[in-house]
Amino acid sequence: MSADDLVPQKVEAILNPGRMLSDGIPYPDFAAARALDDLAEWLPFWTETAGRYETLGMEAIEAGDRVSGGEWLWHASLSWHYGQLMWFHEPERREHGQHKKVEMYKLAAPHLIAPAERVEIEFESTIIPGYLRLPAGPGPHPCAVLIGGLESTKEESYHFETLCHRRGLATFAFDGPGQGEMYFDVKLCADFHRYTSAVLDAIAPRPEVDGDRIGVLGRSLGGYYAMQSAALDKRLKSCVAWGGFSDMSDFDGMPPHTRGGFVYVSGFEDLGEGRAYLQETFDLSQTIGDLTCPTLLIQGIHDPIFPPHQTELLQAGLAHNDLAEIVVEPDGDHCCHNMGPVVRPRMADYLARTLG
Repeated sequence: MSADDLVPQKVEAILNPGRMLSDGIPYPDFAAARALDDLAEWLPFWTETAGRYETLGMEAIEAGDRVSGGEWLWHASLSWHYGQLMWFHEPERREHGQHKKVEMYKLAAPHLIAPAERVEIEFESTIIPGYLRLPAGPGPHPCAVLIGGLESTKEESYHFETLCHRRGLATFAFDGPGQGEMYFDVKLCADFHRYTSAVLDAIAPRPEVDGDRIGVLGRSLGGYYAMQSAALDKRLKSCVAWGGFSDMSDFDGMPPHTRGGFVYVSGFEDLGEGRAYLQETFDLSQTIGDLTCPTLLIQGIHDPIFPPHQTELLQAGLAHNDLAEIVVEPDGDHCCHNMGPVVRPRMADYLARTLG
């Protein structure tokens, strides 16, 4: 692939105000990142920022201030996440950022409110890593399984998890093929649903979880995975596609670095080969007819990655499902990140309502 396929052309290509602020990036950090003049300054800025939060977090825990310590260590993890975001053109630095993100979250996990229990699920020749978090009160609890996208991972879902916990839902966020920790063992693949089913095998029998009330939410590429998983595993009783697509027919219209990112996490070095693989294997048209549970699709009309054509395909595919609700926000961007304070609570409400 050429450099243009992998390199964001400017800071604005990575700087997504709605996503970053809703995910938990503090505004002063966001404002400082927005003021950067050169894309080359992006990763060093977030490396330094993460280091400051790590120091604060470790010092707080040593002093007995475990709540503050956990939150600061999570901020260190999130800073590493945004530092390496879409940094596919320098694989070693990106992968170092991934490892540091995981390390900081592991340190934060027992101190979070609610604590995050790391669960490692053996599946075939690899480990599916995830975190189970429980709401206040006695269980068993209904549970939302959370799936990330092209470059969103389990550590990034902390704030959405909190929305779920406030509504009485447990959460299980995990990395699948091509994502976060699993990228190093298994590259992006079209049969992601098998990994979701392995997650259900592991968490449904747990006494803290009501195995009859489990739903799934996926963000961006994860929206595809969520719909596929709910169609093929009927243990999932509710589905939210937080952005999504039906197939890769609009691949060539995506921003160049997004195209390159899809190919990168698929394990290809050649853009043409990666495009062919994605277009041949990613297609919900034969599966979506089996998606019969309550389903919410959230799309933004100004999405530069999944254009209105993809929404039309999904609308046609979901026409059989009387329990499906499709919301196309006329002011929304990709995943309606610019409308986070509105759409995120609505998605949590939907999961809570449909899981009872």
